[in-house]
Amino acid sequence: MILRRLGSKKKLMPKLTPHFPQFEIWIEPFFGSGSAFFYLPNKPKYAIVNDLDSDVFNLFQVVMNQKEEFEKAFYMMPIHSDLLKYWNENKETDPIKKALRFIFLSNFTYLGAGNELKHGVSAGNKPIGNKLFVLEKIKKTFDLLFGVDIKNWDFRKFLTKLGFINDGRNDQAKTFIYADPPYLYTTSYENIWVEKDSIDLFNCLQETGCKWAMSEFDNSFILEQAKQRNLIVNIIGERQNLKNRRTEILITNYKNQPTLFDNI
Repeated sequence: MILRRLGSKKKLMPKLTPHFPQFEIWIEPFFGSGSAFFYLPNKPKYAIVNDLDSDVFNLFQVVMNQKEEFEKAFYMMPIHSDLLKYWNENKETDPIKKALRFIFLSNFTYLGAGNELKHGVSAGNKPIGNKLFVLEKIKKTFDLLFGVDIKNWDFRKFLTKLGFINDGRNDQAKTFIYADPPYLYTTSYENIWVEKDSIDLFNCLQETGCKWAMSEFDNSFILEQAKQRNLIVNIIGERQNLKNRRTEILITNYKNQPTLFDNI
Protein backbone atom coordinates (compact mmCIF):
# COMPACT_ATOMS: atom_id res chain seq x y z
CA MET A 1 0.00 0.00 0.00
CA ILE A 2 2.24 2.86 1.18
CA LEU A 3 5.35 0.74 1.75
CA ARG A 4 7.21 -0.85 -1.15
CA ARG A 5 9.36 -3.82 -0.17
CA LEU A 6 10.94 -6.82 -1.84
CA GLY A 7 8.84 -9.95 -1.37
CA SER A 8 5.53 -8.09 -1.43
CA LYS A 9 2.58 -10.44 -2.02
CA LYS A 10 0.49 -7.88 -3.92
CA LYS A 11 0.91 -9.54 -7.34
CA LEU A 12 0.52 -13.05 -5.90
CA MET A 13 -2.69 -12.41 -3.98
CA PRO A 14 -5.01 -13.45 -6.86
CA LYS A 15 -3.24 -16.83 -6.83
CA LEU A 16 -3.08 -17.14 -3.04
CA THR A 17 -6.60 -16.17 -1.96
CA PRO A 18 -8.35 -19.11 -3.71
CA HIS A 19 -6.40 -21.34 -1.31
CA PHE A 20 -7.57 -19.44 1.79
CA PRO A 21 -10.48 -20.86 3.82
CA GLN A 22 -13.43 -18.81 4.99
CA PHE A 23 -12.60 -16.81 8.10
CA GLU A 24 -13.76 -13.94 10.27
CA ILE A 25 -10.51 -13.39 12.16
CA TRP A 26 -7.26 -12.72 10.26
CA ILE A 27 -3.95 -13.19 12.07
CA GLU A 28 -0.60 -12.36 10.48
CA PRO A 29 2.71 -12.82 12.34
CA PHE A 30 4.89 -11.22 9.59
CA PHE A 31 2.99 -8.14 8.47
CA GLY A 32 5.79 -6.42 6.54
CA SER A 33 4.37 -4.00 3.96
CA GLY A 34 0.89 -5.35 4.70
CA SER A 35 0.36 -6.32 1.07
CA ALA A 36 -1.43 -9.58 1.90
CA PHE A 37 -3.85 -7.89 4.28
CA PHE A 38 -4.42 -4.78 2.18
CA TYR A 39 -5.23 -6.77 -0.96
CA LEU A 40 -7.61 -9.29 0.55
CA PRO A 41 -10.85 -9.38 -1.49
CA ASN A 42 -12.83 -8.51 1.66
CA LYS A 43 -11.73 -6.90 4.89
CA PRO A 44 -11.96 -9.39 7.78
CA LYS A 45 -14.25 -8.69 10.72
CA TYR A 46 -11.29 -8.78 13.12
CA ALA A 47 -7.53 -8.71 12.52
CA ILE A 48 -4.39 -9.01 14.62
CA VAL A 49 -1.11 -8.36 12.82
CA ASN A 50 2.49 -8.36 13.96
CA ASP A 51 5.99 -7.50 12.80
CA LEU A 52 9.26 -7.61 14.71
CA ASP A 53 10.70 -4.76 12.63
CA SER A 54 10.34 -1.61 14.75
CA ASP A 55 10.38 0.56 11.61
CA VAL A 56 7.37 -1.29 10.20
CA PHE A 57 5.53 -1.11 13.52
CA ASN A 58 6.35 2.58 13.98
CA LEU A 59 5.26 3.51 10.44
CA PHE A 60 1.79 2.02 10.82
CA GLN A 61 1.43 3.39 14.36
CA VAL A 62 2.20 6.87 13.01
CA VAL A 63 -0.31 6.47 10.18
CA MET A 64 -2.99 5.42 12.66
CA ASN A 65 -2.24 7.89 15.46
CA GLN A 66 -0.55 10.91 13.82
CA LYS A 67 -1.86 10.77 10.26
CA GLU A 68 -2.30 14.49 9.60
CA GLU A 69 1.10 15.45 11.02
CA PHE A 70 2.74 12.64 9.03
CA GLU A 71 1.04 13.74 5.80
CA LYS A 72 2.26 17.31 6.24
CA ALA A 73 5.81 16.24 7.08
CA PHE A 74 5.92 13.81 4.15
CA TYR A 75 4.65 16.47 1.74
CA MET A 76 7.50 18.78 2.79
CA MET A 77 10.19 16.08 2.73
CA PRO A 78 12.71 16.63 -0.11
CA ILE A 79 13.78 13.66 -2.25
CA HIS A 80 17.45 14.57 -2.40
CA SER A 81 20.82 12.82 -2.29
CA ASP A 82 21.85 14.99 0.67
CA LEU A 83 18.93 13.65 2.69
CA LEU A 84 19.83 10.10 1.61
CA LYS A 85 23.37 10.64 2.87
CA TYR A 86 22.13 12.10 6.16
CA TRP A 87 19.69 9.24 6.83
CA ASN A 88 22.30 6.65 5.93
CA GLU A 89 24.48 8.11 8.66
CA ASN A 90 21.79 8.97 11.20
CA LYS A 91 18.75 7.29 12.71
CA GLU A 92 15.70 9.00 14.17
CA THR A 93 13.94 8.54 17.50
CA ASP A 94 10.98 10.87 16.98
CA PRO A 95 8.14 8.64 15.63
CA ILE A 96 7.23 10.87 12.67
CA LYS A 97 10.84 11.46 11.62
CA LYS A 98 11.55 7.75 12.04
CA ALA A 99 8.58 6.95 9.77
CA LEU A 100 9.76 9.50 7.19
CA ARG A 101 13.26 8.01 7.16
CA PHE A 102 11.89 4.50 6.74
CA ILE A 103 9.53 5.36 3.87
CA PHE A 104 12.27 7.42 2.18
CA LEU A 105 14.82 4.57 2.26
CA SER A 106 12.26 1.88 1.39
CA ASN A 107 10.35 3.64 -1.38
CA PHE A 108 12.79 6.04 -2.98
CA THR A 109 16.04 4.08 -3.13
CA TYR A 110 17.00 1.32 -5.56
CA LEU A 111 15.52 -2.00 -4.32
CA GLY A 112 14.91 -0.31 -0.99
CA ALA A 113 18.55 -0.89 -0.07
CA GLY A 114 19.21 2.73 0.86
CA ASN A 115 22.36 2.98 -1.27
CA GLU A 116 21.21 5.21 -4.12
CA LEU A 117 18.11 7.04 -5.22
CA LYS A 118 15.97 5.30 -7.82
CA HIS A 119 16.56 6.31 -11.42
CA GLY A 120 14.60 9.49 -12.13
CA VAL A 121 14.18 10.33 -8.45
CA SER A 122 16.45 13.25 -7.63
CA ALA A 123 16.33 16.90 -6.68
CA GLY A 124 16.17 18.01 -10.28
CA ASN A 125 13.52 15.64 -11.63
CA LYS A 126 10.50 16.77 -9.58
CA PRO A 127 9.55 13.43 -8.04
CA ILE A 128 6.09 14.76 -7.13
CA GLY A 129 4.40 11.80 -8.81
CA ASN A 130 6.10 9.33 -6.46
CA LYS A 131 5.23 11.42 -3.42
CA LEU A 132 1.63 11.86 -4.51
CA PHE A 133 1.32 8.09 -4.85
CA VAL A 134 2.25 7.65 -1.18
CA LEU A 135 0.09 10.56 -0.03
CA GLU A 136 -2.93 9.09 -1.80
CA LYS A 137 -2.36 5.75 -0.07
CA ILE A 138 -2.00 7.09 3.47
CA LYS A 139 -5.74 7.65 3.97
CA LYS A 140 -6.61 4.29 2.42
CA THR A 141 -4.08 2.61 4.71
CA PHE A 142 -5.65 4.37 7.69
CA ASP A 143 -9.13 3.22 6.69
CA LEU A 144 -8.08 -0.41 6.17
CA LEU A 145 -6.11 -0.58 9.43
CA PHE A 146 -8.85 1.03 11.51
CA GLY A 147 -9.65 -1.35 14.36
CA VAL A 148 -6.72 -3.65 13.60
CA ASP A 149 -4.57 -4.72 16.56
CA ILE A 150 -0.88 -4.22 15.64
CA LYS A 151 1.90 -5.91 17.63
CA ASN A 152 5.70 -5.65 17.59
CA TRP A 153 6.88 -9.04 18.85
CA ASP A 154 8.98 -11.99 17.76
CA PHE A 155 6.67 -14.43 15.97
CA ARG A 156 7.20 -17.06 18.70
CA LYS A 157 5.85 -14.76 21.39
CA PHE A 158 3.09 -13.49 19.12
CA LEU A 159 1.74 -16.92 18.17
CA THR A 160 2.07 -18.46 21.63
CA LYS A 161 0.24 -15.49 23.19
CA LEU A 162 -2.87 -16.13 21.09
CA GLY A 163 -5.73 -17.24 23.27
CA PHE A 164 -9.31 -18.21 22.56
CA ILE A 165 -12.10 -18.08 25.14
CA ASN A 166 -14.39 -21.10 25.12
CA ASP A 167 -17.69 -19.24 25.40
CA GLY A 168 -19.59 -20.90 22.57
CA ARG A 169 -18.53 -18.50 19.82
CA ASN A 170 -15.97 -20.97 18.44
CA ASP A 171 -13.55 -18.17 17.48
CA GLN A 172 -10.73 -20.65 16.94
CA ALA A 173 -12.63 -22.25 14.04
CA LYS A 174 -13.30 -18.79 12.56
CA THR A 175 -9.61 -17.81 12.65
CA PHE A 176 -7.10 -18.03 9.81
CA ILE A 177 -3.37 -17.41 10.22
CA TYR A 178 -1.34 -16.39 7.19
CA ALA A 179 2.44 -16.52 7.65
CA ASP A 180 4.74 -14.92 5.10
CA PRO A 181 8.09 -15.25 6.88
CA PRO A 182 11.52 -14.41 5.52
CA TYR A 183 12.25 -17.35 3.26
CA LEU A 184 14.83 -19.89 4.36
CA TYR A 185 18.44 -18.62 4.21
CA THR A 186 17.38 -15.03 3.49
CA THR A 187 18.12 -12.02 5.69
CA SER A 188 15.52 -11.05 8.25
CA TYR A 189 15.79 -8.26 10.80
CA GLU A 190 19.58 -8.12 10.24
CA ASN A 191 19.89 -11.90 10.75
CA ILE A 192 19.72 -14.90 8.45
CA TRP A 193 16.50 -16.91 8.68
CA VAL A 194 17.75 -20.43 9.39
CA GLU A 195 16.27 -23.92 9.65
CA LYS A 196 15.58 -23.57 13.39
CA ASP A 197 13.45 -20.48 12.67
CA SER A 198 11.40 -22.47 10.15
CA ILE A 199 11.01 -25.38 12.57
CA ASP A 200 9.91 -23.01 15.35
CA LEU A 201 7.39 -21.42 13.00
CA PHE A 202 5.94 -24.79 11.98
CA ASN A 203 5.64 -25.78 15.64
CA CYS A 204 4.07 -22.50 16.73
CA LEU A 205 1.53 -22.58 13.91
CA GLN A 206 0.55 -26.16 14.61
CA GLU A 207 0.09 -25.43 18.31
CA THR A 208 -2.48 -22.67 17.67
CA GLY A 209 -5.15 -25.18 16.64
CA CYS A 210 -6.26 -22.81 13.87
CA LYS A 211 -6.25 -23.17 10.11
CA TRP A 212 -3.05 -21.64 8.77
CA ALA A 213 -1.02 -21.16 5.60
CA MET A 214 2.67 -20.41 5.11
CA SER A 215 4.30 -18.99 1.99
CA GLU A 216 7.75 -20.29 1.00
CA PHE A 217 9.85 -21.45 -1.93
CA ASP A 218 10.14 -25.16 -2.77
CA ASN A 219 13.25 -25.60 -0.66
CA SER A 220 14.01 -29.29 0.00
CA PHE A 221 14.20 -28.73 3.77
CA ILE A 222 10.83 -26.98 3.82
CA LEU A 223 9.23 -29.69 1.68
CA GLU A 224 10.59 -32.40 3.98
CA GLN A 225 9.23 -30.60 7.04
CA ALA A 226 5.82 -30.35 5.41
CA LYS A 227 5.83 -34.03 4.48
CA GLN A 228 6.87 -35.16 7.97
CA ARG A 229 4.02 -33.12 9.47
CA ASN A 230 1.41 -34.35 6.96
CA LEU A 231 0.85 -30.82 5.69
CA ILE A 232 -0.43 -29.80 2.27
CA VAL A 233 1.89 -28.20 -0.30
CA ASN A 234 0.04 -26.10 -2.87
CA ILE A 235 1.96 -24.95 -5.94
CA ILE A 236 1.42 -21.24 -6.57
CA GLY A 237 3.77 -20.81 -9.54
CA GLU A 238 7.23 -19.70 -10.54
CA ARG A 239 8.60 -16.43 -9.21
CA GLN A 240 11.82 -14.62 -9.97
CA ASN A 241 13.88 -13.45 -7.02
CA LEU A 242 17.15 -11.52 -7.12
CA LYS A 243 19.26 -14.60 -7.88
CA ASN A 244 17.12 -17.11 -9.75
CA ARG A 245 13.67 -18.40 -10.58
CA ARG A 246 11.99 -20.51 -7.91
CA THR A 247 8.65 -22.21 -7.37
CA GLU A 248 6.41 -20.39 -4.91
CA ILE A 249 4.44 -22.72 -2.64
CA LEU A 250 1.76 -22.34 0.00
CA ILE A 251 1.88 -24.85 2.86
CA THR A 252 -1.43 -25.41 4.66
CA ASN A 253 -2.80 -27.61 7.42
CA TYR A 254 -6.04 -28.04 5.46
CA LYS A 255 -6.77 -29.18 1.91
CA ASN A 256 -8.58 -27.15 -0.74
CA GLN A 257 -7.15 -28.21 -4.10
CA PRO A 258 -4.80 -30.83 -5.72
CA THR A 259 -1.33 -30.53 -4.19
CA LEU A 260 2.33 -31.25 -4.83
CA PHE A 261 2.37 -34.54 -2.89
CA ASP A 262 -0.72 -35.96 -4.63
CA ASN A 263 1.41 -37.06 -7.59
CA ILE A 264 4.27 -38.55 -5.56
